[in-house]
Amino acid sequence: MRVLGVDPGLLRTGWALATSGPAGPTLLDAGLITPAPEATLEARLAEGFTAFAAVLDAQQPDLVVLEDVYTAPAHPKSALLMAHMRGVLCLAVEQHGIPLRSLTASTVKQRITGHGRASKDQVRGMVFRLCRLPPRPLRADVTDALALAIAGLSQEGRGARAVLAARRRPNAALARLLREAHG
Repeated sequence: MRVLGVDPGLLRTGWALATSGPAGPTLLDAGLITPAPEATLEARLAEGFTAFAAVLDAQQPDLVVLEDVYTAPAHPKSALLMAHMRGVLCLAVEQHGIPLRSLTASTVKQRITGHGRASKDQVRGMVFRLCRLPPRPLRADVTDALALAIAGLSQEGRGARAVLAARRRPNAALARLLREAHG
């Protein structure tokens, strides 16, 4: 099963495609959708929709796992604005006829680390370990998306045991992302 995890945002939407096998989850590909920050909200939404539809066309996932909207009482406008992008991503998924699951951040943390209140660093470390990735600089948007994909694999039952059976092995998709980040 190919699961596309998506961490939505108005400025950066991270995505990561993963599958699972006997050795655990494997990162197949990942990237960022980055609409122009100076563009209007409408233009950023349109650009995000178009770019995400292209990712869906290229990656052909069996399932998309999207992070639920989190509302912080101190910043309700931020959550509302991010929900706009989440909405256009949901529309793209529906138009492609792909099943969609929404997971809260605490559910993802629980699936990845065994603790729903784990820190971002703990989740990041476990994601790298599970996918046998060397601990290198990688955008949080991408590692969050990968955590969503792994949690989706686990929730669907096809990856539950594989998520727990991590072993060390090089990953070509990570190598490409690291070259892009430093190049």
